[in-house]
Parts: sequence; C-alpha cells; structure tokens
Amino acid sequence: MQTAPNFAYSARDIEETYGKSLKKLEDGVKKIISVPDKERNFENTIRAFDNATSDFADTLTIPIFLAYVSSDKDIREAAYKTEAAMSQYMVDLFTREDVFDALNAYAGMGDKPGEVEQKLTDKTLLDFKNTGLGLPEEQKKEVKKLMKELIRKQLDFSKNLLAVKDYLAVTEAELKGLPESYKQHLKKTEDGKYKVTMDYPDYLPFMSNAEDGEARRKLESIYNNRCAEENTRLMEDALELRKKIAHILGYKSHADYVLADRMAKNSETVFKFLGGICDKLKDKAGKELDIRLKMKNNGEKVLHAWETAYYNNKLRKEKYAIDHEKIKEYFPLETVINGMFDVFGSLLGARFVPAKLPVWHKDVRAYEVKNDDGTTAAYFYFDLFPRDNKYKHAACFGIRAGRELLDGTYQTPAAAIVANFPAPNAGEPSLLKFDDVETLFHEFGHVTHNIFTRARYGRFSGTSVSRDFVEVPSQILENWAYVPEVLKKVSGHYKDPSKKLPDETIKKLQAAKNMDAGLFYLRQLFFGILDMTYHTSEEKLDTTAVYAKLMKEIALIPMSEGVHPQASFGHLMSGYDAGYYGYMWSKVICMDLFSRFEKEGVMNRETGRSYRELILAPGRSYDEMEQVRKFLGRESNDRAFLKSIDAA
Repeated sequence: MQTAPNFAYSARDIEETYGKSLKKLEDGVKKIISVPDKERNFENTIRAFDNATSDFADTLTIPIFLAYVSSDKDIREAAYKTEAAMSQYMVDLFTREDVFDALNAYAGMGDKPGEVEQKLTDKTLLDFKNTGLGLPEEQKKEVKKLMKELIRKQLDFSKNLLAVKDYLAVTEAELKGLPESYKQHLKKTEDGKYKVTMDYPDYLPFMSNAEDGEARRKLESIYNNRCAEENTRLMEDALELRKKIAHILGYKSHADYVLADRMAKNSETVFKFLGGICDKLKDKAGKELDIRLKMKNNGEKVLHAWETAYYNNKLRKEKYAIDHEKIKEYFPLETVINGMFDVFGSLLGARFVPAKLPVWHKDVRAYEVKNDDGTTAAYFYFDLFPRDNKYKHAACFGIRAGRELLDGTYQTPAAAIVANFPAPNAGEPSLLKFDDVETLFHEFGHVTHNIFTRARYGRFSGTSVSRDFVEVPSQILENWAYVPEVLKKVSGHYKDPSKKLPDETIKKLQAAKNMDAGLFYLRQLFFGILDMTYHTSEEKLDTTAVYAKLMKEIALIPMSEGVHPQASFGHLMSGYDAGYYGYMWSKVICMDLFSRFEKEGVMNRETGRSYRELILAPGRSYDEMEQVRKFLGRESNDRAFLKSIDAA
C-alpha cells in the first residue's frame, strides 16, 4: 500500500514537478524507441509506454487538480499553466512518428498477448492514428497545430467560467418565497440589496421558489449570458477546428471521429438512438407541459425558461405536497454522509474510515477506504462547500489512478468529490435538499468506479472507460435515493436525529419522481441532439440560432431572448464534445443493471459484490457491453428504462 496523496505544492513546486516528470517521461520514451525491433515484446514496448505515460499523469494529477480547488492565486495560475503544457505535450507525443513506429513494430510482429494486453495494444495505436500518424507530413503538422490551438481555446473557455463573479441584486420583496435561511447566507450590496450569485446554492433555490417572475427572468438572463461574447466565439472557433481535424483524419465529422472509439461507433447510431427515445417521450412530455400551463393560467401557451423550475416546484408542493425546503431539514449533511457510507459500504464490501491525511483546504475531510479483510482499498476526500475561485459545480475528481506498478504492487487509488452544498450558518448545520442527496449519490457512483478499480493498466483504470459508459456507475446509484430503507438510513431531522424522513413523504417523493420525466428527458435529448448537430454540421454554425431552434422543437421550452446558454455549456468544451448523448445511453444501460438489484434485493450483498467485480473493477479492461451481459446474464434492452419513467 502506498502512502496517501500529498497536496502541499507551492507554485514553484508545481513548475518543478512538471519539469522533472517530463524528463522522466522523455527518458522512458527514448528507452522504448531504442529497443531493436527484433527484441520487442509487450513488456518492453506497449506496457513500457503505458507505464511511462501513466507515471506522467499520476505525478501531475494533483498539481493540476489544485487549479480547481486552491485558494492561492499563484498556485492556481501555475496549475493552469501545467495543465495547458501537459495537454499540449501529449498532443506532441501522440504525433511522434518515432514513437508510433516503435509501437507499431511490436504490433506487426504477430505476437499474441492476452486479451487485455491486445486491447491495450490496439487502443494505444488508435490514439496515435487519430492524431494524424500515417498521413503525409504536411497534413500531420497541420493536425498537430490545430489540436494545440483547440486545447488553448478549451482551457480559456473553462477559465472564463471559473472567474465569473456575476450576480443579481434583489430587494427583500423580490426574495418572497425564499426561506429566511436562504437570505441569511446571501451577501449584501452597499445599498443593502441582496446578492444572488451564479453559484448553484444561490441560483437554483431562487429559480425554484422566488414568486417574483420578473426577478427570475432577470436572474436566468444573467445566468445564461455568462461569458456570452468571449465563450460563444471560443466555442464556434472550437467547432471549426474540430471539423478541420476530423476531415484531415479521414472522418466525415468530428462526431464520427470521436465515436469511433465509443460503444455507439458512429453519429448515425446516436441520432437514431436519441430520435427513437424522443418519439416515445413526446406524448408524456406534452401532457406534463399542459399541466404546468394550466397552473400558470395567464393565457400564454408558452412556458418560459425562467418558469420551468418554479412551476415544477409549485406542482410538487401542491399536487404532491412536497416542500423541499422542509424536507431538507431531514437531511443534515453529516447524517447523509454516514448513511451513504453505511449503505454502499455494506453493498460493495467496504468501510469508509475518517483519517487524518494531508488535504488541500481546512474544510476538506479525508477517509481510508477499507475492504472487508481490513486492507486499504483506496483514499477518498470530500470538499463540499463553496468558496471563492473554487470549482463551481459538483464533480468527482480522480486523485490517483489504481494500476499495477512494474514491481508488481498495486497503486492505491484515490478520488474526491468537490461540490458546493450550502455551508453551515447561524447555528444551523449544512442541510441538503433531496436533489442534493441525489447529486451526492451520483458523484459517489463515479467515486466507486475510481476507488474499486482493479485494472492492471493505467489506460484502463477506473473511469477511463468508453465515454458513453462512464455515467453508468454514477446514474445507477441515484436509484437508491428512492428506496425507503435507504432514505431512513440517510435521514434524521437536524433538531432530533431520531426523527427519520416520514413514510408519507417518501411515498410522495416516489410518486413525484416521474412527474416531469417526459420534459426532463426531452431536455437531455435536446442537449444530446444539439451536441451531435454542432459536431456533424458541414456548415459554419450560428450556435445561438441552432440552440434556440432545437430547444423549442425538442425540449418544448423556448430559449429566452438575448441569452447565449452555449457560452456556459462547459461539457462541450471539456471532454463531452460529441458525447453528451452518453448520459441517455448510459441511463438506459444503468436501469437495466438496476433491474437485477430490484429482482434480487437492492441491499443484496452478493449482487453488490457481483456489480463491484464485473462492472466497477475492470475499468476498460474488457468490452463494456460484454461485462453488462455477464452481470445481467442476457442482452441489454431499454424496457427497464421505459418502465422506470412510466413510459413503457
């Protein structure tokens, strides 16, 4: 077992670490190239390359992670520079003819390694071919130049969003509908108004509860105009760069270039998949929209973007008598965390033990993850409250990849959840809304994928799976948030922990689960089709016009006038380009997997151990769909998904 990760880096340390790790990687690559072709084997060529690049990534993961969580500006700047330098170096590396020739020489020897080793060989060579190897020299140089330019634009896009300080100043009257606890955590302007920022703990409750429609309209306008001018330009530039790269590499579109290495394989399959589900949901979504328009009752036949969350919340309160501001009193953060550890620890065969380990901020809590036999499986961290210059959303970050080292030992994986849940204030503990509990379960699903990996090679470790499979372990855990015995474990009123979430409330949550499933999944389908449209178009797009057209046609909600939501659609600029469909693709798979738990028992330890062994542990070592077949004992289908949203 390796020691726990260390986060004590200064800006200078980060710069020096990059230099040293780069030299080590270069030395490793030189050694691989120097092996005479007739002496090549899997160990001294393919595995040596995987080990060298994995060492490089492991060494820099934490310094780069600090860009998203450090309170020190110099450290963040050094981390951003390191992330950019590393990304651009990897473009250089995977366009090097000498490295490709060395790896390809082994591949051409006719050696027959094991199944996983052959897959590693094939995937590694594909990585090189997809950067232009095998093309004429001029085209290869052009691909390399375009990829570097693309990386710069993607990083600038993310950096702009992280720096957002926008807010709406509102009066006491405009806060009508919000609880007193919400007002207490808001900062004030010099003239005494309240600042509602773009951070989720400010934005989401306001859009769901504020009775003043004009105030909601203003806030939604600011929110969906974040970085409008600069990021719209960066996204449209990125779309053109991606298109050029794909064409040079011989692909019809950027989407087809990306999908060649996914479960879906091509854009035609994705459009067919998304369109098929869209057709099945239009009737359900149309009925849901009619219900909300009747509630609105002002003669308009349109539900605006600033009204959807409000009327959804209003419907929950009126039809299902669900008041999420009241429900959150049963979800103090500590109770939820302890209950979550109890549930999934029991199911997956692990214990989460609080530990005094190095951390990056005083608010961070650390754990050792213990197997049933007492051995340490992994390290895990929580960084849960908002602070300036911190990552603004909720996400799982891999801290260290689990993999077999050259000495035969297994590197202990580590992962963190970085979120922005409401911090304790005025004597009241941090209280989570039910949506927050679902979010926590979702991100914890990604954590389980990282910490329970037993993949031998870094290339296949943890969440390094096909992009359209990566959300399966996260989405499946959301189902446990609706199981009564689980809700009893993760709840307890903050004034009296013995008072669990009432049975009546649980039944209402279950009943309300699908009250907007049609509209919700149409919105997901809209994002997926938007993404595919952006990345298959032969023409230069007006991304704002396309967004507006598809949003109205598919999501049934018009885009607000004058906004540019794509300017803050970070997924499309940070690795989910031509991949957003993966949320729906993986949702269908995860519901099928969950159907086995429903049949055998949602707390069945044997089923949980089977899930850990067949779905979590392999990473990408084996074909994902084959692992799904093994777990289910049959081919996967969409029946469980449609049944789960009352659309079967």
